Amino acid sequence: MKLKFNTKIAVIVLIFLGLAVYANTLRNGMFWDDNDFILNNAYVQSFSFVKFFSENLIAGAGFVSNYWRPVLLTVFSLEWHLFHNFAAGYHFVNMATHIADGILLFYILLRSFGRRGLAFAAAAIFLVHPLATEAVSYANSLGDSLSVFFMFSGILLFQKGQRAWPALFYVLALMSKETAIIMPGLLFLVAFFSPSSGDEEGARPNLALQIKFALIKIWPYLLIAGAYVLLRATTLNFQNSFNLYNEENFFTQNIWIRILTFFRILVVYFGLMFWPADLHMERGVQIATSFRRFDVMLGAVIFLSLLACALLSFKKFPVISFGLFWFLIGIAPTSNIAVPINGLLYEHWLYLPLIGIFLAAAYAVIFLVSKYSKLKIPAVILFGVAIAGFAGRAIVRNTDWHDPIRFYNKTLAYSPDSTRVWNNLGMSYADASDVAAAERAYKQALTFDPKLAPAIYNLGNLYRDQGRTAEAISQFQKTLESDPHFYPAYRALLNVYLREKKYPEVRELVERELQGEASDVLTYVSLWQVAKLQGDYPGALQYLDRALALDPNYPGLHEAYLETKNKIK
Repeated sequence: MKLKFNTKIAVIVLIFLGLAVYANTLRNGMFWDDNDFILNNAYVQSFSFVKFFSENLIAGAGFVSNYWRPVLLTVFSLEWHLFHNFAAGYHFVNMATHIADGILLFYILLRSFGRRGLAFAAAAIFLVHPLATEAVSYANSLGDSLSVFFMFSGILLFQKGQRAWPALFYVLALMSKETAIIMPGLLFLVAFFSPSSGDEEGARPNLALQIKFALIKIWPYLLIAGAYVLLRATTLNFQNSFNLYNEENFFTQNIWIRILTFFRILVVYFGLMFWPADLHMERGVQIATSFRRFDVMLGAVIFLSLLACALLSFKKFPVISFGLFWFLIGIAPTSNIAVPINGLLYEHWLYLPLIGIFLAAAYAVIFLVSKYSKLKIPAVILFGVAIAGFAGRAIVRNTDWHDPIRFYNKTLAYSPDSTRVWNNLGMSYADASDVAAAERAYKQALTFDPKLAPAIYNLGNLYRDQGRTAEAISQFQKTLESDPHFYPAYRALLNVYLREKKYPEVRELVERELQGEASDVLTYVSLWQVAKLQGDYPGALQYLDRALALDPNYPGLHEAYLETKNKIK
């Protein structure tokens, strides 16, 4: 008896696959960028909705970034008010969003090509592929799956002939993550390869007419993309929207170098897609400076082969053409070619692009089976092995994110010279009250970069908490020597001086280092108190003058001013 594999069964199986692979993420913790994005972000915790739209992504944690993602911050804030520090809640939302992406992808491909088995195969591989774990298992990486959710929702409605809703979903996607800029390219593919354009296996209409037909349909989305780029270049340009290094260097100034480096990275990406064995963060990739390197030439061959195959197969094998163009469009925002990014290779950057490669591969297998029926059983076995292998690898990879100490140690096994990871490992050991391990981790970071301000500062915090005051003061001073703009070190040093009643040092520090930068009334109130304890009432009055200039309505300042003035004879 033949089992009818209908759409409902396909969706149920996809949900089951997503749950089976990512259920173990519910036991994972929150760490690393989760702190700046969520746990230590004052705007997220106070639901400062207006600031989500007017400030950068991590402004609520006291930092500046190039990222503007107000919809993502809104979701984080809703999560915070629901879950607070309950990590499983955030991981459940990530898992549910990823599963929703897989279901939406299934329906998009089903409407595009009318082949249920093909749509299911591509969506299933997308759901279980271990390269997606970096975008699902990590709480703050919701931006990947959330932006794709809005893009896929818009694409599906676009296929149904809707006009306003797809545009709204595009805007929401852009405000979830910048890489959604490519949605008009995906819409172009959907319009170009729509069923009304001709039979899948038959001849297609005139190419120029097809392009014109697709462009007419997507022009509103191109306008939205243009408006977004204009906003990011002006009002929403927090550092440098079009150069995330925020400086000019050899890599950012030379597009040819960026292209060569992309070719090198493309080789790594293809290896990871088909053999995802060694998955980890902080991948080091050497910038390519010459075409005469095997991996660079191989990457160029891969790229040109993909492009040629996509161009040559759009008439006879439109699914293959669709899939390869999907990959090339999907990888474009993170290729470093148009916009230099202060990172060369991350696994989650393949979250959307890998769909295209496996769609093309699935179609090629299905086509061969239709020609050679003897291949049907081997093809089914191959698909089963691929799903099982990818799913098993993803489940194991999820466990790497269980807790910060495990995660950082696993990452260091592949990137032993990552100062950022060593510093974060030190903080994790400090949180676990393992002082000796924390000190070793900070010092290891400083062996690679002796001027790494965060590690010096954290070492100072460690010494301060142990009561090693002199050593703490020394580390905080070294931090400021290394980075005069590392303001947490000012506050830490100020607090140590106050606790030790080193009042002259307090006043000297603030007057010398903070006077030009301080805009905090509390700073001057603290200095007023110090000066008053020293009996320096004229100096105390000057601090109150500065505090009143900053905020004349600050509670108690006028009373303090009169009290201090009366002390002066």
